[in-house]
Amino acid sequence: MIKTPETLRKKLFLMKLSLAKTVGITEGVRVLDVGCGQGTFTVCVARLVGKTGKVVAVDVSNENLEEMNQNLQRYDVKRRVEFLKTDATNLPTLIARDSFDMAVSYRLIEELKHPKQLPKVISAIVQVVRQNGTVAMIELNTETNSIAEENLISLHRDIGDDFFPPQTTILRCMKRAGLTDINVKTVSTNISYSGEVFLRSNISQDEIWPEFKEKIIKQLWPSVKKHGMKYPPIKVFSGQKRRVTS
Repeated sequence: MIKTPETLRKKLFLMKLSLAKTVGITEGVRVLDVGCGQGTFTVCVARLVGKTGKVVAVDVSNENLEEMNQNLQRYDVKRRVEFLKTDATNLPTLIARDSFDMAVSYRLIEELKHPKQLPKVISAIVQVVRQNGTVAMIELNTETNSIAEENLISLHRDIGDDFFPPQTTILRCMKRAGLTDINVKTVSTNISYSGEVFLRSNISQDEIWPEFKEKIIKQLWPSVKKHGMKYPPIKVFSGQKRRVTS
């Protein structure tokens, strides 16, 4: 079990770097990273695309921009990343069609403030990816295997009121958006950390949010103190935008 925030930071970076490799990001590609937040996944994408690649990181707010820039500087990839503030549904009005080889997102769906917009969000993303390009969405699996995993999901689902639609819903939205060869890959994780690290950590989406602190301490802390927190398996949804032939 991880006992320091710095060790957790390193483990999360390696996990996200592995996920970025899993979805097929390689040197020289143009990647759209939707819902970049603090940029902890963006840095992994930027590392893989190399000096000849390009990343456009999109978020609906710039409240995490300073922290994202710090992360980009920490990994020396800032020159490869451009930030765009917009709602994902507006992408086709701001970006030309077929602009990217790939579009990726890390835990974007759970953060949607208007869940009914999921079909429109995925459709908008698909429109700016080139023909034969890839769209990959990485999400937490709510089918937990331990109390520690359930603690992490509960933080978001029960306290943060985040959005965790059924797998079938995500697949249906991807298909209706025009993606083919759609598949789901489950990736196991091995990241568990103590309650003390949870209290001290501010390096990921899974920290204690100030507006929910009282609720978290009252409802979740007793279980976290006893069992810790653990990342559940990760679901990777991916599909290709195939060229339509007559």
